[in-house]
Amino acid sequence: MRLFLLRHGRSLANEQRLIASRPVNAAERFGLLPFGREQISRSLQEALEAGLLTPPFALISSPLLRARESIAVVADQLGVSPTVDGRLSERDFGQLELKQDDQYEQVWVEDRLDPEHESWDVESVVRVLARAGAVVDECSARDDVETVILCTHGDVASILLCSALGAPLGQHREVGALDTGELRELTWHTG
Repeated sequence: MRLFLLRHGRSLANEQRLIASRPVNAAERFGLLPFGREQISRSLQEALEAGLLTPPFALISSPLLRARESIAVVADQLGVSPTVDGRLSERDFGQLELKQDDQYEQVWVEDRLDPEHESWDVESVVRVLARAGAVVDECSARDDVETVILCTHGDVASILLCSALGAPLGQHREVGALDTGELRELTWHTG
């Protein structure tokens, strides 16, 4: 079985440069831009043409609108119904919610120093890894599918990729950052 991470396509929150991490704000707002849909379609098409995706498929998404709309593009093209798992939701950015996204950098500076920090009531890197990693562990144990695509968000994806590579978690933005709409294989070691 092969596991892939898909970062949602470019969204209204990206365009407005807003941090929209909480379901109360982003479950039904800040959906995909037309360009975001194009990004998802292009990434999927490239992976299909390269022979990377083999049926049967499982598609699992964050509950935030931009991720659900992204996985819907994939589902339409593959003819598979997606499921939603709250553990793939965006990292909770606490007091920075609905503020300008230039404040991400101060969180990432703290991440580099201590992946367990919760400055500004931000969810720690370690907590994100625990919840999202549990989803990946469960998917890795499945024997009913050949390809799993997990649609999530920037920090969640970068933390999972960083962990899979065995790099220090505080370096997740340098090691595992995905562009919007990017699909990347995840080589995971359960546990």
